[in-house]
Amino acid sequence: MELREEIHALAVAFRRHHEEILAELRLLREELERERRARFWEQGLLALALVAALVGWVRP
Repeated sequence: MELREEIHALAVAFRRHHEEILAELRLLREELERERRARFWEQGLLALALVAALVGWVRP
């Protein structure tokens, strides 16, 4: 019975550790998605500023 309890305790610890790793991965994935969205908007605004500068330069 003692061996069975130890195996069960190891299985529970492994499951908890696995769940913690999955939660960390989920947070990292969400952070990466936020950074991608921010970079997308930065590039869009930069392109818009470039177009505005070019239009202002062509049509003074």
